[in-house]
Amino acid sequence: MAEAYNVLIVTEFQGLEESSKKEIFDRLEEHGLEKIPTLTQAQAWEIKVEADDESDAKDQAVQAIHNVCRTYPFEMRLVVQCGSGQIIRRKKQFEP
Repeated sequence: MAEAYNVLIVTEFQGLEESSKKEIFDRLEEHGLEKIPTLTQAQAWEIKVEADDESDAKDQAVQAIHNVCRTYPFEMRLVVQCGSGQIIRRKKQFEP
């Protein structure tokens, strides 16, 4: 049975132009991610997803970000946390 999970995602975008970053942020918000203001260079996001478990919720959140970012050439580092489960750490290079 699916439950609602809040997933926290912290991202760092490297090699991305400011105009593209604004586009990505707008598209992420359109896909249900809510930006959490931070004082660091990284950006924090939260999304609520319907999933069977915490692992599935994290996978859905990562997939949502990848779907938005895949058309921009840059490197993204992210950390994903949901509940008490293991934290996912990923580094992804998107090619043009």
